[in-house]
Amino acid sequence: MRLTSAIDGYWLARRRDLSPNTVNDYRRTFDRFTPFVGAGRNIGDITTADIHTYLNHLADELHLAPHTVRNHWIALSALWTWAENELAIPHILRNKVSVPRVPRVHIEPFSQQDLRHLLNACDHASGYDRHWTNNIRSARPTGLRDRALILVLVDTGLRVSELCNLTLADHSSANGQLTIQHGKGDKPRVVYLGDTARKALWRYLATRPDAAGADPLLATRTNHRMDRTNVRHILARIGERAHVADSHPHRFRHTFAINFLRNGGNPIELQELLGHSTMETVRIYARLAEVDLQRAQKRASPADNWRL
Repeated sequence: MRLTSAIDGYWLARRRDLSPNTVNDYRRTFDRFTPFVGAGRNIGDITTADIHTYLNHLADELHLAPHTVRNHWIALSALWTWAENELAIPHILRNKVSVPRVPRVHIEPFSQQDLRHLLNACDHASGYDRHWTNNIRSARPTGLRDRALILVLVDTGLRVSELCNLTLADHSSANGQLTIQHGKGDKPRVVYLGDTARKALWRYLATRPDAAGADPLLATRTNHRMDRTNVRHILARIGERAHVADSHPHRFRHTFAINFLRNGGNPIELQELLGHSTMETVRIYARLAEVDLQRAQKRASPADNWRL
């Protein structure tokens, strides 16, 4: 069977079980892999060596990030897992092509001062008068939305794709509940906003009185759904105005996680709120929070500071 026909069969069998984001990721992998090995190639003729060559091509010639190369491995492994069961062909990745390693990223949460600067930068844009002599500040039309965006992210630790998929129907103003219908692995879960984030979201939604339940919770100026690229650009521009480096969506997730533990939350609760299937990442946050607390205790120790 040709590779293209096998991929069609895979989608028929598995698409309904995958989240929209996973479908998009797998589709990008298949669209790139197919012309690389040959669209007319029989799937049974593709070898482990072909997979190695393809992954090396992504890393060495296209210079894709390790995380992206790993995602390609995952998509291809999923395809061959299905083909092994459906077409009775050997799995050419399992125990033969190791999962590409992703270097551990240094996790640096936002400080309280960082977040204050970011929120202040939502309201005004920097500029100059027509003679380019005086620095001026003008109100930003998306200020209320951007404040709500930042506070929802830092209060819930949502993935950016989860944030973009939220609709008005997923939000309960009565208790600040947000329902993520399709989290990672297509698993639903519930998170909650604190009073500050609830107020910011309430003020923003009051500017959209005609929005209906199926409309996006946080929208573009034309009331369309934002995507991951939109959000990244919005946060990056806010960070530039606020002079806060590395203002990207996942850093808000890190900030939520570390401060949740620092403020008394337990790792099991955090795993549920973040939507992790395992405790691996949560343990990293726990270790960072523990180090932060240790340093804070040393700085604040009354016995040491008062030289008792």
